[in-house]
Amino acid sequence: MKVKDIIKSALVLIGREDVARSIEKEEESETASLTAEEKETVETLLYCFNSVEDELARCYFPLKAEEALTSEDGVYSFSGFTERPLKIISVTAKGKKIKFEADVRFLKTDAKEITVLYRYAPPKKSLDGESAFGGEVSERLVAAGTASEYCLICGEAAEAQAWESVYRGEIDRLRRKSINRTSFPPRRWV
Repeated sequence: MKVKDIIKSALVLIGREDVARSIEKEEESETASLTAEEKETVETLLYCFNSVEDELARCYFPLKAEEALTSEDGVYSFSGFTERPLKIISVTAKGKKIKFEADVRFLKTDAKEITVLYRYAPPKKSLDGESAFGGEVSERLVAAGTASEYCLICGEAAEAQAWESVYRGEIDRLRRKSINRTSFPPRRWV
């Protein structure tokens, strides 16, 4: 999903189709540009989008990465990871799980070559960026959360609550769907 498409959807949800059209015109021609008020609206929505994407990754739909790393002294700085780690799930060396120590800035093991599986927070996106989510996490879900945050910032409490309920409803629907996919083995003793 493109961030720009999510922002345009959120603009439609909050009743600012004019700004969404201005973004489309800006894409089509190099001469058209957004007004100062439209730029401020888009920047605020972008801020809201980044907050929603971060919340989704931290609380509901974790993003995972696996990475092979090497170090001469067994100390692996988190700044050297491709993504920003939130939680280390496992560390393996030569296919076997190994013990590790995690500090605020680094991961320490006895191995010089490791593979780390971890959860991460998505980086901040620009308007031309790509969302960290796709597939089941729909554009509608992210746009509703973005619209809710925007309305809250603007002091539109009733509208913020309405979009928040759509956002939470979509999250609940997806979480129920993933629980339903869980299968239990048949009871052989019955």
